[in-house]
Parts: sequence; C-alpha cells; structure tokens
Amino acid sequence: MVLPLVQETLLNMSGKVGDNLGTASGLVKSATDAPDSGSSDPTVSTNPSAVGDRFINTTSGELFVATDVTAGENIWKGQLGTDVEPIKYFGARGITLGGVNPSNSNVIDYVTISSAGDATDFGDAVDSRRACTNQVSSGTRGVFGSGSSDTIQYVTCATTGNATDFGDLTRSVSGAGAVSNGTRGIWIAGNEADNVIEYVTIATTGNGTDFGDNLHQVTDNGTCNNDTRGVSGGGYDGSGGRDYTYITMATTGNAADFGDMDVISWSGLAAVSDKTKGVWGGGISPAYQDRLEYINIASLGDASDFGNLTDGRSAFTSYGNGTRACWVAGWDGSSLSNIIDYVTIASLGNASDFGDVTEARQRPGGLSGDAS
Repeated sequence: MVLPLVQETLLNMSGKVGDNLGTASGLVKSATDAPDSGSSDPTVSTNPSAVGDRFINTTSGELFVATDVTAGENIWKGQLGTDVEPIKYFGARGITLGGVNPSNSNVIDYVTISSAGDATDFGDAVDSRRACTNQVSSGTRGVFGSGSSDTIQYVTCATTGNATDFGDLTRSVSGAGAVSNGTRGIWIAGNEADNVIEYVTIATTGNGTDFGDNLHQVTDNGTCNNDTRGVSGGGYDGSGGRDYTYITMATTGNAADFGDMDVISWSGLAAVSDKTKGVWGGGISPAYQDRLEYINIASLGDASDFGNLTDGRSAFTSYGNGTRACWVAGWDGSSLSNIIDYVTIASLGNASDFGDVTEARQRPGGLSGDAS
C-alpha cells in the first residue's frame, strides 16, 4: 500500500532530476542559477562567477561550461566540442625589448594593448641588442632571440623586472623573425645568407634545435601565425624582398611557398595576427612604406590591401592581443621614431596613434603576453 503523502510526492515528480527541487524529491543540493545565454558563443571576456557556470548559444543550441575563471581569459568547453579559450601566444600586455638609440639598447618597456597610451618601463634586457623584430610568447613567458647574438633571454610577462638568460640559438643571428603556437618558439632565417629555422620549448629553458630550412635566405622578415601555421613574409635577401613562406609549427620540416606579397620588395617590416588574419606593415620598397597588407593564414594565397600606417617607416617591431595590432618605434628615413600605431585586425582601415614608447629607437623586438 502506497502511503498518501508518498503517492502525492511521486505524482508531482517530473522524472527529470533537475526539475525535482523540493526536499521530498531526494535532491538535497540547492538549485543552481539558470544558464546565461546569447545568440553566439561565449568569449574569453564573457566572465562567469565561478567554475561550472553555464552559457547557452541560443542560435546553435550548444551548452558551454566554464572550466577556468580568469577575467578576460576565461575557458569555456562546449558540449558539441567547441572550445573557447585564450590565444596562448598573445596577451593583454605588449612588450618591446632593445633596439638602437643610437647605440644598442637594453631598455624593456610595455603597454596595455587594449588601452591607448604611452609605454611604461618594464626592466632591462640581459644585454644591449638590436635586430630582434617579431618574437615569441606562451602568454605567460616572453622569449627574445636573435638581435646580432646567439643569446636567448626571457621575461615573465605579467611581472615587471629584468630579463633572464634562457639559452643559446644554434647561431649568432640578426633580424630573424619568429612565430609561436604557445608551446614552441620558432626563429625563421635572419642574416642575409641564412635560411635556418630553429626552435625552443618556451616553458623549458635551453638551447635552440634545428627545425628545417626556409625557402629564402632573408633578414628583417615579418612573421606571424595562427594556432598551427607560422608565416614569414618580406625580408632582405641582398638584392630585394621575398614573398610569403609557411611552416606547420607542431612538426619539424622545411618551409613551403604561401603566396605573393602585394608589395614585394619589403624589408624591415613587422607583422601581427589574430587566429585568422595576418597583417604586415611598413618596410622599404625602396621608399619607406606606410602600407598595410593582409593574408588569411589558413588559406594559401596572395596578400590584399589593408590600409596605411600613420607614417612610412621600417626597422620596427609589432605585437597584438588577438583583437588589436600595434606597430612600434622604427626609422622613417631621417630620424628614429617613438610612435606606436594600432589597428583593429578584424576591420580593414588605416592605423591610429596609440602613444609613444619610452625612447625612440629602431630594430627592437616585440611580443605580447599576460598582464596578470
């Protein structure tokens, strides 16, 4: 015989555990808040209150659960396999190291990329150096190689202070561009008669290891990447510039042809990317260029016009946070520059003034990493 109270409780239960919130249902844990929702996937800046919070994409129906809660760098895992997480090789802080002013510099300074303004002192490099161009980051650690030296050095991006020795490259190299998937840091070419590609594991200090060969022997090439592919463009080979080449960063091997630059004879240029688009700016062709051009990194092909920098210059560096790209310092043909320009990578158009670095200089190295 079913007791009346038990019978009433059973009739009121839906059969779906999540709906049975009364004390008689057997579920003693309090009900959680309803999921947040939106017409698109959450982003790393969709800030949950705690691990386990949920978010529903009302367009696709996919449910996401927060697995890491860090303001602006949250991780969401989707039930259909969509992961939303920070880009490991970028960060909120843009860091510039070294350069020439007029002798080699050991200055390190930084900006918060999302907020336009002048740079602030970060610390000092291990040595005074030049010709660093684009460098590499895991988000947490920023690593600088090249620079007329075989010395590799690193900083902890969120903590201001002096750089620390990391190890040595396989050769003393000047003007090698670099790419990173957040795990590996890879330097491509450098010097005018050098097509060497080598790499390190960013989390583990040590010396460089051979990766393969670039198609071209170039120096001062601009480089950028997405999660899987690293691309080198431009650079001086002794007589002019060179087109785009690419590597797959997780494997070793030689570079392959990617496509043609829009303005081919560039050297002393720098590049920035998000997960989709790579943007190259500046350089000499043979005049000092203010031109910006872009490629879609996942699709082999030629570059297209993006817009223009605030002035024509070369021998600078660049960094980005995955949304905004900045070009830093350089030489305009008559004087050293302290200018920082920026664009929004997703939107074609001309650059705007961001602020100034702490000292005018050319041929510094740049990267971005975590601010906290």
